[in-house]
Amino acid sequence: MSSPQPRTLAEDLRSRSDGQISALLNARPDLVHPIPSDMRALTTRASTSPSIARYLDDVDVLHHFTLRVATELTAEQPTSVPLLVDEVVARVDAADATDFATSVHQAVDALHTAALLWGTQERTHVVTSVRDQVAQAPAPSWPPPACSAPPSSAKEHATLDQQAEAHVRSTISIIEEVGDLWRREPGAVLRSGGLSTRALDTLAAHLGADRFAVSCAVDIAHTAGLLAVGATDSDVAWMPTESFDDWRRTPPGRRWAVLAQTWRDRQGVTSTKPLVTEEHPFTVTWRHHLLTVANEASGECEIDAMLEVIDYRWPRRRGSKRSSVLRTLSQEAEVLGILNGGGLSSAGRRLAAASDSAALAKAVTAHLAAEVDTVLIQADHTIVAAGPLTPAVGRPLRDLADVESRGHGCVLRISNASLRRALTVDADPQTWIEFLRTISSKNVPQPVIYAITDAARSLPGVRSDFVAPCPPAPRRRPRTRATAATVDKTLRVLRAEELRERVDEAPIDISEVPRMDSSTVVASVKYAIDHNETVHLTHAESDGSTAVLLVDPIRLGGGSLTAYDHHAEQVRTLAVSRISGVVAIQISA
Repeated sequence: MSSPQPRTLAEDLRSRSDGQISALLNARPDLVHPIPSDMRALTTRASTSPSIARYLDDVDVLHHFTLRVATELTAEQPTSVPLLVDEVVARVDAADATDFATSVHQAVDALHTAALLWGTQERTHVVTSVRDQVAQAPAPSWPPPACSAPPSSAKEHATLDQQAEAHVRSTISIIEEVGDLWRREPGAVLRSGGLSTRALDTLAAHLGADRFAVSCAVDIAHTAGLLAVGATDSDVAWMPTESFDDWRRTPPGRRWAVLAQTWRDRQGVTSTKPLVTEEHPFTVTWRHHLLTVANEASGECEIDAMLEVIDYRWPRRRGSKRSSVLRTLSQEAEVLGILNGGGLSSAGRRLAAASDSAALAKAVTAHLAAEVDTVLIQADHTIVAAGPLTPAVGRPLRDLADVESRGHGCVLRISNASLRRALTVDADPQTWIEFLRTISSKNVPQPVIYAITDAARSLPGVRSDFVAPCPPAPRRRPRTRATAATVDKTLRVLRAEELRERVDEAPIDISEVPRMDSSTVVASVKYAIDHNETVHLTHAESDGSTAVLLVDPIRLGGGSLTAYDHHAEQVRTLAVSRISGVVAIQISA
């Protein structure tokens, strides 16, 4: 903060350097969308409540409390930075007062950079719109909460990835099995939408999977456009889409990447009503907070500890609702193999870093066990797979047998119900027997062959598969960012407007522009182009008069100068032979 003392926020912003304005725009990227036309527009936008609220959404309890103290100290007159820092330190019971004072100084600097505080060290003001938004800000705890688990070793990371891999395989398998089941027997749709609780319980029992895991998996598959409501012969029902078949043909890593990105970007969370997503406007933001905190933790971090960190770093909208949603999001992340026991998997860290689908697929594939195409078939009708099954083997095998357990491998069992299901798909028992012989590591046991041929005697009618039309992929609004190019363009617009206002206040006389020969004119113009300078030049107009133009030289060549004329507010082409003098503009601070 520098002197002389600005009287208003507008004067404060006008006195800031390009670097300081760039820092403001980077701290508050909403200010450049759209680009403000001048400093007055920037000041107005920076002092509005919605813009201030967006900034406060992303700063911690210390910044909120510092602003609260500042508003109280400046209720009648400006305060000083030392007094503000001392008052904040005095109100907080910090274990290390020196360390806390340093952090308060940093918070004050950040708030000044973001133009919520303005003025000098001796006379500091608070933007008026801030007052109501921080009136109830609580005092921070110090040191702030953190995930204090010891760093994970390489072995612990490997174990975490192995456990996450089991969840990845399980979720993919659940979606594939639900799609296959609903292709044969579409799921009934409630009048209010979604799936009945009883149907979900039946589905979970059939799959031998956790109820929440099934609900979460089908919710995400629905959001990804893999499952949808379609028309059957007599009604509408849940069934796989055309995209489901395309998804299924891709490698497992790609399949998971689709699910993980859908989860990261979707607006809702898994609710108590299956396939009725509970949407909340801040779900995407809260999911980002969860991934950020988990990614920054050196080891595993329990959900309660993560909630404390999130409440400190993003205090706005904290409460029981956010805690409940975050706990559900944590459960969803575990189902997908993103989190496990409070620690991010390697693929989860890629997701937290906003990697693309190819990078996500590569990260998860590195920890996925190789797919197998052979199984062990036993006389008690059980089928044991030592690893995940290839799609060519897994899909028909799940038609023939029910999954009893899943994980790195799986165990299936042939039952009367599964045989009836398989013979509905293909009524020829010999086809199924030959299929088992193809995938079995040993001879197919005679009791299994007999069970298949015996079930074929009561062959049910063959029914058609159902496929729902593919719904359009959900569109996500891109996150607003202030790119370097946008900030630079904003600075040029602001400075050009400021320059125009100052020049209009103090016009230059023709006598102040020295006469030059043509070589000096060319050299002066080239220098202005190379150094992005604005210049005054004397130019012989077509009516014979001589005018002083305020221009930004752009290009010189072929005896002509292309420049932006500030008074005409357009780009002009001027003959160099008509220019008799050039002088760089001098603007007082």
